Amino acid sequence: MKIYILAALMLSTYMTVTVFAAEDRASSSSVVIYDQNYFDSFNPVTLLDMLMAVPGVPDILNKNQQQARRAAYSGGGGQRGFGSGGDQILMDGKRLAGKANNINDTLSRVSATQVERVELIRGAASGLDVQSQGLVINIIMLEGVSTSTTFWKVKGEYTVNHNFVPEFLVSHSGSAGELDYTLSYERQNNDFFFTGNEKFYGPTNLLQSQQTLKGNFDRFGHKLNTNIEYEFKDGGRLRLNGLYEPNGVNGKEYRDKTSDTLRPIFWNTDRDDNKWEVGGDYSKNLEYLGALKTLFVINQSKLDQTVFRFKGKSADKYEYTRDITDEDRSEGIIRASLTKKLTAAQSIEFGGEVAINKFDKVFKNYDRSNITSNLFLDSSDNVKIKENRYEIFANHSYNISPSITLQSSLTSEFSKIVADNILQGGRVDRRNTSFTYLKPRVNFRYDLSSQDQLRILLEKKVSQLNFNNFVTRFDPQELLYREGNTKIRPEQTWDFAVTFEHRLLNDKGSFEGELFYRKYSDHISSTDFTMYVDAKNNPIGVDNFFALPPTRALRDYVDDTGNSYSAKSGNIPTAKGYGVKLKSNLRLGFIGVPDATLSINYIYERRRTKDQFTGLMRNFDRHSDHRVDINFRHDISAYKVTYGFDFSARSDSSRHYITYYWPNSPAANIKIFAEKTIFSKYKLRIEGEGLTKNRGSSKYYIYNDHIRFSDLKERQEKFNRRPIELRVSLQGTF
Repeated sequence: MKIYILAALMLSTYMTVTVFAAEDRASSSSVVIYDQNYFDSFNPVTLLDMLMAVPGVPDILNKNQQQARRAAYSGGGGQRGFGSGGDQILMDGKRLAGKANNINDTLSRVSATQVERVELIRGAASGLDVQSQGLVINIIMLEGVSTSTTFWKVKGEYTVNHNFVPEFLVSHSGSAGELDYTLSYERQNNDFFFTGNEKFYGPTNLLQSQQTLKGNFDRFGHKLNTNIEYEFKDGGRLRLNGLYEPNGVNGKEYRDKTSDTLRPIFWNTDRDDNKWEVGGDYSKNLEYLGALKTLFVINQSKLDQTVFRFKGKSADKYEYTRDITDEDRSEGIIRASLTKKLTAAQSIEFGGEVAINKFDKVFKNYDRSNITSNLFLDSSDNVKIKENRYEIFANHSYNISPSITLQSSLTSEFSKIVADNILQGGRVDRRNTSFTYLKPRVNFRYDLSSQDQLRILLEKKVSQLNFNNFVTRFDPQELLYREGNTKIRPEQTWDFAVTFEHRLLNDKGSFEGELFYRKYSDHISSTDFTMYVDAKNNPIGVDNFFALPPTRALRDYVDDTGNSYSAKSGNIPTAKGYGVKLKSNLRLGFIGVPDATLSINYIYERRRTKDQFTGLMRNFDRHSDHRVDINFRHDISAYKVTYGFDFSARSDSSRHYITYYWPNSPAANIKIFAEKTIFSKYKLRIEGEGLTKNRGSSKYYIYNDHIRFSDLKERQEKFNRRPIELRVSLQGTF
């Protein structure tokens, strides 16, 4: 089924529900409040349980979790520092002062009995710790009551045809006078398995060989968290949180190709990844000066990884290559601001932010040609990076009328990056670069009626660099070494979005449509770094080079001079993106199931850039034009039972490189679950994922040299499989 067909289904569903709800005349506003009475029928144990019962919120929680997983394996990327945006989930109007310390983990450790209410804020709103970007969830905690409670959770995951692995979490919250605290410990096991089949065809489309793949990755770790909050007698409030998380991976991957002289190939990965973080915030009302807010975070992550690769078995087995990676990255951020009322309708916040990032990474590759030779250092890369970034900002909020709010901000950013390549012999190749960015933002909200809202956003953004792109690394999927580039500049975007939201009466659901356009500058992608020369070794432009007769002598001559076809991550001057987002969150009372909710999110986004190898316009690497996410949940309060499913699917995407073209067809993912509350305070949950047993398929076109010559060397057809994962958990409080 084409994904865009589901968009039409969502639109027709919305129109149907609107007809059924047309006679309902209750009022609503841009802030929807869910108090304890609303959650009673859902029997929540934790704050996370409460939020999962609010329409539209599960999608935000899932995105937070996905971002946390990506960040765990990234050397940067995403948002720079704290910024004025950030988490869409706040507690008492404030965000969690942390980056590695994910908000979802905090929510799962807070007892539902400690929550007074949950507020859903749509559009621009003043007085919050972030500038809203559509929907903000603000959790108001109870005050003046005992918070002593212990939350526990035991969990087991069984992967079909593999092992059963246990996990558990225990968290205790308490108070002593004006001090509130939470301590927690979690044992994690997140094993990952895959299988695959590949077929290899020659340029004449004849089958040459086949390969089977099998991967078993044992991912384990410990997580210790603490949260402390203290309210001073002068009204000041201090919150601190800490994280210590030692993790590890033991990975085994088998590749058996029929054409290999020695088979199979066996990869063994040994990885240790330890991180810690301390963050906090302090707020105080300074009378006529305004309200003071400060946030800070310091963190560090160290990674040591060795990948051993072997060929053959028994007496013929030998280690043919070894990759060693040592990485040490750290970050320190402090942000302070004063917020002052100018008039009854206007307020201004001004302040500054300082961020210091350090990233040191060493990559070494050892190689040998046969069992009798010794491993030798084939390539190495040693990079030390320091980024100092400073911001000054001013945010203005203006409640023009009860139905119109305008937020505007201006941020000036000054940054300096010093990247040292430590070459063999100790010589240093230094890149010392400074950047200055002016980042305006305008956010307009207009409540057309009690049910309809219009939002307009215009914003300049600058991305945080992923420092892993600065260092050479091995790509295990593409089986090639990607050379690092220390001269990459941050990616900039101008974002423009217009959103219309219609809410059904009596909280029966909502429908939202957004049109957006994004202009990129210095877009980061794979770029051509080849030094092209003609037959006389004179430098020549890329277009002039490929305009020459494509003789074998000319093509080989590039390699013979040492200027081989070369690609790295780099900057493309311009790119663009545009599309539409449609969201629908509906209570299914109109079909006789009032305790069921259905959420459908559809995104069409076209991202276009000029391919640096072919010169043609194409989509971004790995980008799918269409994406749909469906969430269904049905609460049967009489039996204290909840069941539902999550469905996500993406359209085809592709990867582009100087020597290959790789289109990919990802498989849909389905997760089903059922929960039962037992003995009033315990919750039993069962869920299954990967029910299709399919990860997707792809075709991999490899060329003999530069893709622009269209000289196909090999075509691969890849079919990736996954096992079904079954999970069971029991959680409760005492």
